[in-house]
Amino acid sequence: MTGKFKPTTAVINADTNGDHIIAAISVRDRLIKICIANKITKIIVLVPEGQEKPPYSEYANENSGTVEYLNQAELVNIDGGEKAIYLQDGFLVRMTLLNDFLASEAKVMKSPTGEKNIFSKDNFTLQAEANYSKTEIFSVKSFDILAIQQHNLSEARSRLFKWLHKPSDGYISRTLNRPISTLFSKFFAEYPIHPIYFTGLTALLAILMIYILVTGGEQGILWGCLLFHAASVADGIDGEIARAKFLSSLNGAKLDTTIDMITNILFMGGMSYALWNTYGDEYLILGVYVIILALMGILLMTSLLYFGPGGGRFDILSITIRRRFENKPHLLRIFNFCNYFLKRDAFAFIFAVFALLGMAKYIPEFLIFGLVIWNLAIILNAPSILKSKSVASNI
Repeated sequence: MTGKFKPTTAVINADTNGDHIIAAISVRDRLIKICIANKITKIIVLVPEGQEKPPYSEYANENSGTVEYLNQAELVNIDGGEKAIYLQDGFLVRMTLLNDFLASEAKVMKSPTGEKNIFSKDNFTLQAEANYSKTEIFSVKSFDILAIQQHNLSEARSRLFKWLHKPSDGYISRTLNRPISTLFSKFFAEYPIHPIYFTGLTALLAILMIYILVTGGEQGILWGCLLFHAASVADGIDGEIARAKFLSSLNGAKLDTTIDMITNILFMGGMSYALWNTYGDEYLILGVYVIILALMGILLMTSLLYFGPGGGRFDILSITIRRRFENKPHLLRIFNFCNYFLKRDAFAFIFAVFALLGMAKYIPEFLIFGLVIWNLAIILNAPSILKSKSVASNI
């Protein structure tokens, strides 16, 4: 049996190392939530006699499943028509690893014996077997999976938060913003604070930014640009905590995108006003062009998301373009290079550098150039976006 393996049940062989807590969630519960996030609806945890628990509901990224703790004697043989996957407890696993395994040419594992556990301590591979005949190996890097011990919990926390970046992250986000935002995420993830509060933090920074731009004069231009960059950094915290705690949601993605767009519009409008108020009327005309182009792009993207995937992030534009170029590596490399400079993390950083060097006067021209390219890209890729699926999981 080849092709994608879509199990409905996961059997987890409990281990004492699964009780270790990382970012307020035990290693075992993380494994359970990873299964549920991959739409496995029934989780059976094998425990010693006397530690059984009645079934209860668990949630991960808007998916739900039933979890039950049973001993080996109580484990009812899985029906022959029911697809199951067997996992070993006590491993910290990269969030997307199980998804990659299930999407591979995997076989169904029928035996929960130690040497066939899906997470192997010896060679860090995922294994599965069908009908006891042929075993296929799904190889993973040792960094993607860590056998948990008391002495390596600090390394486990570091790995977890290094895994929380998004494929759509630009160069500045990966090298500068994420290392800063994950410092805060790692600290606050230990507390019962919902990610929405950090979305609110980004909104507060945006309000402070517009106030300083409008009232601060020439110094306000400098501090407004620095606060815009700070908001870009803080924007990563809510998504990192959501992914670390399996709280990603479509509504969260919509709210995050809305705050991002409002922050961008406030910066463009506030910067245009500050430059006009400080340097003269020519910046008023440039500001009008900037606002019109920005609103046009937002209206187009919002309409396409509404009539297409039904919500999510504006990152779907870059995802769509990459899909079009996936068989054209040269064009894909050119797009990826250019796209780095048109993402908010990049231009927020560039504008902060401009302000520090006394070059803020050039920001409107940079914005107009980027917005024209953005609008053209939206128009050219509109048909593909309308057929796309939601990317809410990328919050």
